[in-house]
Amino acid sequence: MPRPRVLIGDSSRAMLAFLEILLEPQFEVVASVTDGEALVLAAQRLIPDLVVLDFSLSFLDGLSVGRQLQDLVPNSKVVFFSSHEDPAYAAAAFEIGAKGYLVKHLTVDLGHYLGRVLRGERVCCPDHIQGKAGTAIEK
Repeated sequence: MPRPRVLIGDSSRAMLAFLEILLEPQFEVVASVTDGEALVLAAQRLIPDLVVLDFSLSFLDGLSVGRQLQDLVPNSKVVFFSSHEDPAYAAAAFEIGAKGYLVKHLTVDLGHYLGRVLRGERVCCPDHIQGKAGTAIEK
């Protein structure tokens, strides 16, 4: 059975390398990039099942990337993997159609959450952000 295809975007090359090692047993990492524009182009070319991205990317911020992905590759599910614990970031992510919002230093099992997103769930970690983010998550 083929592994789900994942595209990763993060401003840190060290984080990209860590995520590749972490996700490879469960997912096929099709590309990892630090640049928002490159991520949009890669998504159009590779059509991943999942896009895991940070808010901070070079040339184009994560929210702008997420908006473009919703239009250009609507079947690719977007999950933000961010260091921001502020519920406003989670609300903004869900407002643009993200299927998940995970705080980097509080998410223990990233693969578990990504699997839930692939099964059609919306996920948020930690849970308390979901309640504070308001109705955007409910959509």
